[in-house]
Formats: sequence, C-alpha cells, structure tokens
Amino acid sequence: MALAAACSETTTKDIQKDIQGDWELYSAERDGKNIATLEGTYFNFTGDTLISNFPTTPKIPYTVPIKITSNTITNLEQEVVFIVEPENYTDTLHLSTMFKGNGFDLMLRRVDSQ
Repeated sequence: MALAAACSETTTKDIQKDIQGDWELYSAERDGKNIATLEGTYFNFTGDTLISNFPTTPKIPYTVPIKITSNTITNLEQEVVFIVEPENYTDTLHLSTMFKGNGFDLMLRRVDSQ
C-alpha cells in the first residue's frame, strides 16, 4: 500500500510540473465527432491556477484554482474535472472531460512563451 501511495504522489508532482505553461488547442472532439467551434481555445497552468477560455463559464477568459491529483485536474470553482491522458507532456497534452452531458477530448500543443 505504501508503495502505491508513493507512486501516485510522484505521478501527481510530475504531472503538475510537466504541464506548467501555455497550451493551445489543435484538435477537439465532442462525443467522438470532430468539432471546430473550440478553435482558439487555450489553457495556461501556473502552479495551482488555470487560466483558460474553454467554455465552462459565461465569463471568458477565466482564472480558477485547480487541484491536481494523479491523472486529474479539477477546476475547484466549477467542479469540472479534466482527465490527463498518458502522454509525454513535452509537446502535447491530451485532456478529456464531461461537460453539460457531452464527452470532450482536447488535444493541446505547448506554446513557446518567448
């Protein structure tokens, strides 16, 4: 049990560290179908904060506190949970979520902040 907990904690810290920075959407699916309406969507992870324009609130863009545990990112204000799919996180990030009864798969690419 202790080993499993230690591995989970390492994964959480690694994910939190690896996803820091700016990401832009390059592909999105809603319930398995390609959608273009999310073009221009971005995510910025800074510490325990998310800045995004993914339409979960009427106010876009928004800044919210997040909690990262194992392979999930939870938007603590709207109770939206993003599942971090296994990836390298160097150049791409794959997030999936359920929102308003629809399943979303979001493919993001890292944006250089230079």
